[in-house]
Order: sequence, then C-alpha cells, then structure tokens
Amino acid sequence: MIKNKKTTNESENKMLDKQLNTMLTSIGNNTIQNEVTSMGIVQRNNELFQGGNFKYNNDSIYSMLGIKAPNQILTETRGFDSVDRINSERKRLVDRIILPLANFKNLVESEKEKATKLDKKKTKEANKSKPEPDHTIKKSNDRIIANAIRTTANRVMYPSLFIMTLDKSNYKFDKKVVSINLFCLKNEIVKSIFGLDNDNLKKATDSKVYFVDCNFSLLEKLTQKYMFNISIDRSITATEQSEDLEAITDEATSGEYTTEKADKMMKSICSQLTYLDDHNGLDAILKVENHIRTLTNYGVTLEEIVETARKQSKGGVVKDLYGSWVVENATSVELKGNTIEDLTKSFNKQFKIAV
Repeated sequence: MIKNKKTTNESENKMLDKQLNTMLTSIGNNTIQNEVTSMGIVQRNNELFQGGNFKYNNDSIYSMLGIKAPNQILTETRGFDSVDRINSERKRLVDRIILPLANFKNLVESEKEKATKLDKKKTKEANKSKPEPDHTIKKSNDRIIANAIRTTANRVMYPSLFIMTLDKSNYKFDKKVVSINLFCLKNEIVKSIFGLDNDNLKKATDSKVYFVDCNFSLLEKLTQKYMFNISIDRSITATEQSEDLEAITDEATSGEYTTEKADKMMKSICSQLTYLDDHNGLDAILKVENHIRTLTNYGVTLEEIVETARKQSKGGVVKDLYGSWVVENATSVELKGNTIEDLTKSFNKQFKIAV
C-alpha cells in the first residue's frame, strides 16, 4: 500500500500560527473601525452645523472663516495660499470648536503652558519618586489617547467642511459611508478620485444624480481635491509626511534618556541635515546651527573648557569654542540672521563688503 504524500498546503498550514493571525487581523479590523468612527464624527459635525449648534461660545464656522453662508466655505478654503495656512486654519477650528465642543478643552495646544527646562527637570524627578509602578505606563497611555483624539479631530475637520458646503440633496450618510452625487463635482475631480467619467455616466443614465459610496479615506482624498487649489493640493502629501516626522520626534523626546537612544537620534539628525543640504534647505540648516548656540548645558560645557585656559594664562589665552573649532575671542563676532539672505546682509554690513 502506497502512503499519500503530504501536500505543500498541508505542510504550510502546520507552520501557520492561528493566534498570531487573529491578533494581526484584529489590528486591521480596528483600523477599519476607526475609519468608520471618523465618518460618524463627520456626520455628527454636519448634524450640529445644520442645526446651528456647531459652535462653542462665540466661535463658529461663520465667525472664524469670516463668511455668512455655507457656500462661501469653498471660496474661503480655495483662497488659502499655502499649506501652512491650511494647517493653521484647521488648528484654529479644531482648538476652538471641535475639541471644546467634545469636552476635550484640555487637549487644546494653544492653552498648554510651555514648561521651562527647570520645570521639566522637577517634573521628571517628581515622577521618579512616585511609588506607583504603573505610572510610566499610564502616562504613556494617556499620551497615546490624547494624540489619537487630536489626530482624529484634525483629520475630520476639512471633510466636515466639505460636506457642509454641499446641498443636502447631493450626499447621504449611511452607517459606514457617505454617498456623494458625482454630478455635483467637476469631471476632473471625479476622474482623479473615482476613475469615472461624468460625461459617460450621464449618457448611460437618464437620472440627474449618480451617487457613489465613500469611506472616510476616500472622503479625505475627495476633500483635498475639492477644497483647495491644485498647487496647494500637491504639497499636502509632503506636509503630512512632515507631520508624521513631528509625531515621531515628539515621542522620541518625551521618553527616558539612554546613550543608545542618543546615538540613534544623532544619526537621524545627521541624516536629516544631509537631506536638507542635498536639497538646498540652507535656511533650515542655519536655524539648527543658531539653535545649537542657545543650548544651555552644551554652551556651559564649552565655556568651561576655554575658561580653564583663560585662568591659567591669566587672560593671555582668550579663545571661543564652536563645536570642534577654536577661534580668537577678540575677533569673534556674532551676526544676526536666521536665513542665508539675512546672514549675507549682516556679513556684508559688518565687514563693509560692497555688493
């Protein structure tokens, strides 16, 4: 009797871990659920707006954007001339309407007091002395929750405004999606987001409307194309990447200090500076260099090194240290300028260079 050989699939199945698969699947499902919840927030924002209740104290969409009617929202947002303007306006609306309205006024960034280095040191020492073993975990969890809430509030702001600009006949909310009438959008937007052609759709149907379902991610993309002009739209992706980098930096600088962590941060900073240099981000490099001169502990340490030489030589050796460079104190001059252009002007003025 010949024994049946095990198939390749049977061998692979024995290597698979069902529990690991279940947990990773759960992560994916939770992400989808967060998208559904975000859509629910957009719907709730719109319900409040339609009822005249999307406001906090004297702040409303109308007062903060300086408009009198919903159809003026689009005119206002398409007039934003930079990504910084888009982000700053979003921050204002989130800080003064969404977060306070949802009873999260404690997360409003503009109201946070900037702690001094001494305050941070005192807080850190106080936290170390706390007997609760779960303090660090709780602090980390609180930070994760706060970041998630604020990130979501930021993400839903402009999609909410997009829905508010539409006539009620052009959208329908379901439990997980919003249906948008494509015929109320420009054909170039429909082609870009949905891969459809309004002209062909109108020929294929006698209806004056053609609704397509959007999940939250699709709604975000549609909002980006609809609410802002083309040149700004193209740079939003780059800005989102910078926001991700900022979030990573915040997380790295809020944890416990270790030499291993410092080494990794140093390598990351060096890579970022090289990137700036390769792309002629010279103003940014200059700002970093100027910032280094303001560092307290680093500056004091360099000063202590040269102070020894001054004392032993009784003032005969007067030097300044700039990193690994030694310069004569008597000829050392500080120029004002946070851009290469300003630095050039200051240099030419200081040394009377004719231009």
